[in-house]
Amino acid sequence: MGTAVATQHILQAVDWSRFDLEGWLYQFGAWMNSVSGTCGKSINPIAVAMDTAVKAQKYKKMTKEKQKQIIVDYLTSDFEPHRPKRTKHNCQINDNEARAVQKLILDIQGQSEVLDEWMDAIIDRYFYSCSWSEMVTSERTQNDARSDVKCGLAALHCKYGFIGF
Repeated sequence: MGTAVATQHILQAVDWSRFDLEGWLYQFGAWMNSVSGTCGKSINPIAVAMDTAVKAQKYKKMTKEKQKQIIVDYLTSDFEPHRPKRTKHNCQINDNEARAVQKLILDIQGQSEVLDEWMDAIIDRYFYSCSWSEMVTSERTQNDARSDVKCGLAALHCKYGFIGF
């Protein structure tokens, strides 16, 4: 019960009028990459937890062959981990606001496979600053990526109508 109350307070304590929905998502991406350690890896504990959750979720959806290939690539040093990119967005949010934005995404994830795909697209686009071409996979074309992001934004806006869109 204490966690649910704390979560509600986090969402209520944020001045959501500071940015529109996309602005908040870009700000979370900038916040994730604002604290980095050696080799450009994030040392922000919330950002690391978010990365771990995303990787675990994507790993579960892969075929066994793809999972094996990732392990082989990693062992043979052919694996390219996510590298933070420099973006035009400067971090203008604090840790509590970042937790609130993270909460928006986490509340929607896990409800359905379609919503999870949309949130994956949101995370790739806004948090990791992936271009449309970088979001293309064997299951997703560039147009699919654009549609997934639009649908994800619409789902977030429907659930959180108090955030400008």
